Amino acid sequence: MTNTFSFDSEAYDFWPLYHVIQKYYPIGIPKNYGEGIHREYEGYKALERLLVENIHDEKTWKSNWVSFTKKLGSELGKKAFGTTYGQAPSYSAYLLLDWEKDGNRFNSKELHFSVSLLGNYFQIYGIEKTQLSYEDEAMPYQVENVKEIIVSPVDDFKTYFEAAEEKIKEQFKGYRLVPFSIGQSMINGLEVYHLDKENCTVNMALFNDFVGYGDQIVDVYLRGDQNYGMDYWKNN
Repeated sequence: MTNTFSFDSEAYDFWPLYHVIQKYYPIGIPKNYGEGIHREYEGYKALERLLVENIHDEKTWKSNWVSFTKKLGSELGKKAFGTTYGQAPSYSAYLLLDWEKDGNRFNSKELHFSVSLLGNYFQIYGIEKTQLSYEDEAMPYQVENVKEIIVSPVDDFKTYFEAAEEKIKEQFKGYRLVPFSIGQSMINGLEVYHLDKENCTVNMALFNDFVGYGDQIVDVYLRGDQNYGMDYWKNN
């Protein structure tokens, strides 16, 4: 389902997304074009400062994010797990909604959410997945299979999706949800610093690469409305 970034500009205004991405990434200049050229870009230097100030500074990270996710999990009666990592320009976590074991098979339902450090944007999506655990004395390993990605508040994800959305908007004033279809759209010439990929997506630039490219999730069932959240972006 990979698509190129575009939208109905008469009805919606997604240009702020493009502009903030352009601010931090030199679109159209490959990372291998000249030694260190990306590191000379002012946006790259600004992005690095944001990472240091908001994530690498443990006190700030815990104050801004860890306390929020713990409170959210407590209020919803679900355990929160942090997924923020040092080079992705966002805070991220997930709530474990359900979990069951059947032999060496583990089935789980998770609600993932991220808040960008680059602009006033956030994302939410659910995942249903299966993990198979193989106990090999020489090399134990697991195989993970994502069965569904839930892209809007539907069915058994609805209550938690809507609650997380509301709590994020309360905590991060003025932030807007990026619709799944827009987040998964690709920008030609966009290369994200911490990923070895060409033509990255909006989600990769603003949040992380957890969802991957559309062609990587072609066999995964997408449940819900991929355009959920478009109302936040309507032209006045």
